[in-house]
Amino acid sequence: MFPNVDLLMREDIDVFLRKAEKFDSAARYFLSEGVYDLAAFHIEQTLQLYLKYILAKVIGYFPKTHSLTKLFRELSKIDEDFMRFYQENEIILKDIEDAYILSKYFPREYSESEVKALDRFKERFKRWIS
Repeated sequence: MFPNVDLLMREDIDVFLRKAEKFDSAARYFLSEGVYDLAAFHIEQTLQLYLKYILAKVIGYFPKTHSLTKLFRELSKIDEDFMRFYQENEIILKDIEDAYILSKYFPREYSESEVKALDRFKERFKRWIS
């Protein structure tokens, strides 16, 4: 059904949830300390891990990608509400997706208001999936 994927053991799946929560905590810490590039990076990691957790929990695998877009596409195969949510929030999701690369490898500076907007979206996403 899903070629070239490693199925996960059920006991391993909760690791993704715990890691997502740790990245979320780190994002809040870096935001409070004014370290906006790392806050943006950790926000992206939080969303990425929540999406991988949902995929792993529902179907036992997730694609080996860092792309939020690809993860939403995979989830939309299970529930089209994920694609609707993605399409309604595509601009900010692309900004968050870009943070994975830009905050790590480029001299990209983030403003407080920019990262607070990303963080508000992250919190809205968490409410949406719960």
